[in-house]
Amino acid sequence: MAITLVTGVTGFVGRRVLRRMFDGDDEIRVLVRDPARLAPGDAERVQVVRGDLSDRWAVARAVERADTVLHLAALARPHARHPGTFAAVNAAAVHELLRAAAEAGVRRFVHVSTWLVAPPDRPAPVRGAAARLTPYETSKQQAEMSVLAQAATGLDAVIVRPTRVYGPGPLNAANGATRLLALYLSGRLRLRLDDGGALANWVHVDDVADGILLAARRGGRGTAYVLGGPENVPLTAYLELAAEIAGVPRRRMLALPPAAGVALARLTVLLGGLGDLPALSPGWIRTFLESRTADIAPARRDLGYAPRTLREGLTETVAWLDGGGREW
Repeated sequence: MAITLVTGVTGFVGRRVLRRMFDGDDEIRVLVRDPARLAPGDAERVQVVRGDLSDRWAVARAVERADTVLHLAALARPHARHPGTFAAVNAAAVHELLRAAAEAGVRRFVHVSTWLVAPPDRPAPVRGAAARLTPYETSKQQAEMSVLAQAATGLDAVIVRPTRVYGPGPLNAANGATRLLALYLSGRLRLRLDDGGALANWVHVDDVADGILLAARRGGRGTAYVLGGPENVPLTAYLELAAEIAGVPRRRMLALPPAAGVALARLTVLLGGLGDLPALSPGWIRTFLESRTADIAPARRDLGYAPRTLREGLTETVAWLDGGGREW
């Protein structure tokens, strides 16, 4: 029986991927720092290797005899107390996992990246430190370089780049798009960036999970696929569509100019957050001011990727929020 190793299974997307894999034939192995964070009942259905990506011994055990590796583990948040943590977790550890996978004879490696590695369609109107890539973006670019280097030397590796992921799940930094939605629908989101109608792409978490598994089966070696939704719409359209679905009036929000948004971001970093908002670095504010669209045609063509529409995805998400946001 083939063995598939999955990292990041306690995360927002990882948990969805794991649940889908239970319907397959592969033996599932997971690398986790704390097995207690696995969903109830999941630990009994998988091989558990305890450790993290910085532990060479644990990584070697995890990839041993594995046929496929699905690498979802990452530090995905706007800010970290020590910026070097992004490089350690998202770049250096990925390089080590790739090396170990190649040595172990892994057949297929799927690396989950982000659409932020690609340049925007329209740059943000910011300067100075805010205009520079965030440590998160830099680390994800470095990781992709490692993946492509290994693909060039023999490892059958493929990259997927999710866009802004939303959907039922923990309302934490990894699920910021749904957290923002919940704040807006409840009337607690008072501020927004004056982003000039910057376009963005929104994708339901279940579609990302499906796309990752499709990439494992059908993705082209050394190819990067964007996993997004069919529509590219501004943040305001995303929020207002949810309000329409929920049957609540559109909420009035104060639109902050870009410079004010950057200043507020510096304040949230100093304070470690502001009310319901997480700490947002100035560079992260820049990503919301950039107009960035997604082309999912290659994923449709090569993978058979078929994401739901934004209305369909938001209808499910709003219903989940209305039901109290139970654990998914």
